[in-house]
Amino acid sequence: MMPTPGVRRQAWSDFTPRTVDHPQYEKLTPVSIRTQATSMLRQSLQSRHLPWCLAVLAMALCAPSLLTGLQLDDDFHRIALTRSDLPLLSRSPAELFVFIEGDKSENRQFVLMGMLPWWSHEELRIAFFRPLTGLTHWLDYRLWPDHPFLMHLQSLAWLGGAVLAAALFYRRMLSSAWVAGLAALLFAVDDAHGLPAIWLANRNALLAILFGLLALIAHDRWRKDGSRLAALLAPLMLMLGLLSKESTAAIGAYILAYALFLDRGSRSSRFVSLLPCAVTGVVWWAYYKAQGYAAVGSGWYLDPVADPWRFLHAFAERAPALLAWQWLIPADLEWTLDGKTAHLFWIATMGFLLIIAAALARLVWRDRVARFWALGMALSIPPACTAYPDERLLAFAGIGGMGLLAQLIAAALRNADPLPAGRWRRLPVRTLCLILVIVHLGVAPVTLARMTGRFNRFADTAGQAAASLPSDPAARFQTTLIVSTPSFSTFVYSAMKRMLQGDPYLSRTLVLGSGGEPIEIHRVDKRTLRVRPKGGYLARVGGRGPGGEIRHLLFDQRSIMHSLDRLYRDDRPMKIGQRIGLMGVTAKVTAVTSDGRPVEAEFRFAFALESSLFRWLQWQEGAYVPFELPAVGETVTLPAATLPVYGNKPAGSRHGLALPDMFDKARPPRP
Repeated sequence: MMPTPGVRRQAWSDFTPRTVDHPQYEKLTPVSIRTQATSMLRQSLQSRHLPWCLAVLAMALCAPSLLTGLQLDDDFHRIALTRSDLPLLSRSPAELFVFIEGDKSENRQFVLMGMLPWWSHEELRIAFFRPLTGLTHWLDYRLWPDHPFLMHLQSLAWLGGAVLAAALFYRRMLSSAWVAGLAALLFAVDDAHGLPAIWLANRNALLAILFGLLALIAHDRWRKDGSRLAALLAPLMLMLGLLSKESTAAIGAYILAYALFLDRGSRSSRFVSLLPCAVTGVVWWAYYKAQGYAAVGSGWYLDPVADPWRFLHAFAERAPALLAWQWLIPADLEWTLDGKTAHLFWIATMGFLLIIAAALARLVWRDRVARFWALGMALSIPPACTAYPDERLLAFAGIGGMGLLAQLIAAALRNADPLPAGRWRRLPVRTLCLILVIVHLGVAPVTLARMTGRFNRFADTAGQAAASLPSDPAARFQTTLIVSTPSFSTFVYSAMKRMLQGDPYLSRTLVLGSGGEPIEIHRVDKRTLRVRPKGGYLARVGGRGPGGEIRHLLFDQRSIMHSLDRLYRDDRPMKIGQRIGLMGVTAKVTAVTSDGRPVEAEFRFAFALESSLFRWLQWQEGAYVPFELPAVGETVTLPAATLPVYGNKPAGSRHGLALPDMFDKARPPRP
């Protein structure tokens, strides 16, 4: 076809960007702008001031916690360190994290007081040895006991120190300064540090990660620079971390990975380099076990030595979820999914991990530092599997995870050799990198900044519930009987909040029924009640009641609240006819599930239920209100006990993904 006469045909070059003639703008093409922006970003990430800037950034994102006050376990710590008149709750700084010692007679006293439920394991023990962290709390209550603002400021200082140490460590490990800066930035805004930073009782995680990183820096200085002082400091820092929190043992994963991939010494010298920290760990573990520190009888905590088979089963379930959570997928869905959906989710998680592995395979194969990050991250997951899944357990996995992610992003930006060969084969990897950048650098810092508000919601509800507990003089001489509550922990936190407010403690309390499902109560005779929560007591993790909506299928808050009761008893079954004798009342298990969980319990009292010795309460709209006893032979069904807190994202959700809040009030299903 001939061009129309007189009409100039535009060439393709006419549509391409051209430089402006003026010297000031002669380089402003789209390509040059992108190049300059990349150059400026790299210069910022390799600035010598960056570690300090990132420490300040992390502290600023968590700064709203300064106005948080004392929340949940913080109340227990205040009571333990300031109330010597309560010998069962009083603690020294070294024993501050000994919540339940495991003594049968003491546990029975806790049950009578109402600090343990009637179904708790008789030898329940939740005792951790964290004297260094306990010392920091002791200083809080000695220096500024009435100023939680300063207590939170101390926690933020520990967070800043951990971020600073991470930035320095990345600079030692990565040859490219800007890639090291990128890894430090990813670590600084990681929302896995949110809960330890805003919750005083979880400060131990910040101390653990700080001393763990200092141990790695010292170990690297010893092996690279031959520093004898660093050789002594490495096991010392490791011990300080272990005395802050048990999870510091995960640092051993990185020391092992260092010996395998980064240490340039001979095989024998590399083996010898492992001994100082290994001996430190063995000494700590021997003392830990000799003094009886452990978690026994709890469904939330596992002892891999005392119960290896149960730990292996939990590891198979939790490890893939935690590893995938490090990159993208929330692992706490285990607490909300029903059995069938949880199985499908586990399969999907494994598929996602295969995608991540495929994207990283070439990089890990060709780069020994990448292999160090990958192995350290993977081997730090087993210690995290000893507790219920939660993102705060990923602090140590994040050391390797963020280093590996930074290297992958750098390779994608440079089209470097570690990526798969070929443009179309690299496209999926670069797309995955883009998604991970959005999640870790876009969503994560926003989630970190908003975490304080979401965390405060449950504590506010506990305060409201505490105010509703009876405070009149007669209550001190009565037995308070609670027939429904969202979880037993809801009552415990309310009771501790009440004690700190100066109200007298309810000396005798019995929680008859708990959980986020309706509770059926039948009056057998004048002195006997039969209680049957829908779904039974001690709901299995991920268990749920009926409901067809996707919210109830996946994210039912009632399941999570019900699962909190598993803190007090593991999978060891109860039997029909089993009796628990209490003061003035005997609880008898009258029905169990196939796996030994109680479905129904009968409570036989020494006096008529209408006696003035008893105060009957039930949960209603976030408060405890009087409960009207049914007549003999009658049955009443109480509605599901839920928390009046609304939100769109849980305090524990990774990267702020759109999951309902752990403590949200469950909305009624559509008709």
